[in-house]
Amino acid sequence: MAILLKLLMSLAGMVLMAFGVVLAPLPGPLGVPFVLLGLILLLRSSTWIKRQFMRQVRAHPRWLGPVRAMLRPGAKVISLVWLQGLRVERGLMPRRFRFMQSSRQGVKQGVKSLFRKRSSRASEDAA
Repeated sequence: MAILLKLLMSLAGMVLMAFGVVLAPLPGPLGVPFVLLGLILLLRSSTWIKRQFMRQVRAHPRWLGPVRAMLRPGAKVISLVWLQGLRVERGLMPRRFRFMQSSRQGVKQGVKSLFRKRSSRASEDAA
């Protein structure tokens, strides 16, 4: 029974990873969650794949280090995805077409104003 479960987990992991790769060319990070979930299932079901993954992490720490960090329990996935996106943008796009760094300031200000509105509502309700 355990062998059948591991086989099903491996199959599901491969299907999810393939689906994530198919979604990768679409705009936005749609394929990333599927690839990560598939990788998690594969790593849990096979020690050989774990060994190969760790070998690749040691060989290419700049590329696979963030992936390994995302797989750890309690990982801050959103900040890791953002940092990886900045790294890819810096490496691939000319300076005039980069948008993530400049949009970061707008996102920060929007989040701050959202929390200010909530705290002002809470203080008004308490009064």
